[in-house]
Amino acid sequence: MSDTMIKKVAIYCRVSTQEQAEEGYSLEEQQRLIREYCQQKNYEVAMVYEDAGISGKDIRHRPAMQQLLEDASKKKFHLVMSWKINRISRKLSDAIKIVETLEKYGIGYQSYSEPFESSTPAGKMQFQMMALVGEFERNTIAQNVKMGMRAKAMSGEWCGGIPPFGYCWVTMEGTENHGRRKSRLEVVEREAEAVRLMFQLYASGKGYKAIVGRINREGYRTKLDNAFSVAQIKSILTNPVYIGKVRYDVRRDWNEKRRNNINPNPIVADGKHEAIIPEELWEQVQFMISQKNGKPARIYDGEYPLTGILKCPQCGAGMVISRTTNRNKDGSKQKLTYYACGNWKNKGTTVCHSNMVRVEKANTFVYNQLDKLLSDEKFFKEVVGRVNQEHRILKENAIKERGVQEKNWKKSRFASRETMNFTKTARFPGRNF
Repeated sequence: MSDTMIKKVAIYCRVSTQEQAEEGYSLEEQQRLIREYCQQKNYEVAMVYEDAGISGKDIRHRPAMQQLLEDASKKKFHLVMSWKINRISRKLSDAIKIVETLEKYGIGYQSYSEPFESSTPAGKMQFQMMALVGEFERNTIAQNVKMGMRAKAMSGEWCGGIPPFGYCWVTMEGTENHGRRKSRLEVVEREAEAVRLMFQLYASGKGYKAIVGRINREGYRTKLDNAFSVAQIKSILTNPVYIGKVRYDVRRDWNEKRRNNINPNPIVADGKHEAIIPEELWEQVQFMISQKNGKPARIYDGEYPLTGILKCPQCGAGMVISRTTNRNKDGSKQKLTYYACGNWKNKGTTVCHSNMVRVEKANTFVYNQLDKLLSDEKFFKEVVGRVNQEHRILKENAIKERGVQEKNWKKSRFASRETMNFTKTARFPGRNF
């Protein structure tokens, strides 16, 4: 860029919570400060990107940051500015990745309130130290929030999120005008009817499939206005919220491990909300569930390669295995295996029909079609060519990625040495470490 060309600046603003906005970190305030700075420097504000109410823990869930990086690849600006480094990310590795991506496109990065020279080794070390402080702050905040939520649960308060089916949020009296209003769960009678019916049906010996069919036929809908599934029925029947309890910390590290890290000892405390079902019915249902949980799951022998690949002609859901037992004329029984609509099997006839097809018939048809295609030499060569081409692309990308990782490793080693040298030679007047 020539000295006479006006530098184009992209402003990135982010605020994660209402509290930050109230304390002076609002998107408008961040943008105002950076615009004033650009005016003083005679920079042109080319683009403004804002992620409102979004955490800085990762890049993936921030649409404005994703757009900024895409526009950077098209070189729509020369410099990216944010109010602080922790606005672009509170995770060290992500902050470094963003700045390195910008540098790859010849675009600089500057923090309004934390001046440093990113083109020098000392400046890069300073940037990394500031980014590390941002990650430390995020982890500390997360730990404090978790402790607060645990204390809240142990005192019987619901810990937020979408209210469970059967309840809604209401603001507690006396906190309407508070900055942080308190809420409690209140029974939604129409939904509570469905909950009671689920427990009563299970206690009477009905299975999940029969229950979900009955619930959907009677017109009950989930909080998101969808038909119920077997999995949702199971979740409701095992949730102690319906006997006036609060359960918290069932799954740990949800963002990283999702459903796979179940806490064997979650917090269960007496809640401050009204129960929907009596404890006697709850205990009866839990006992029946525990008895069935001890039985081995049904295993389908044989191979069913088209499971999930075949689609229901009516609703488009994946086809799954379903079995029926027919009685022959001589009194013997014959088990027949079908591919059936997954929605029908999981949600009942209210959502879709079975649309079953015999496994043998479907497999034979597909195998014959594949045999015809693979016997076609021209088609076979085309497939092999595409596979080889994709393999070459994957190999080239892997080599490039390895080169980038080695480069980052060398940078990290260099930054570590610089940090050690800095701490050995630096003097901090008035402080003892």
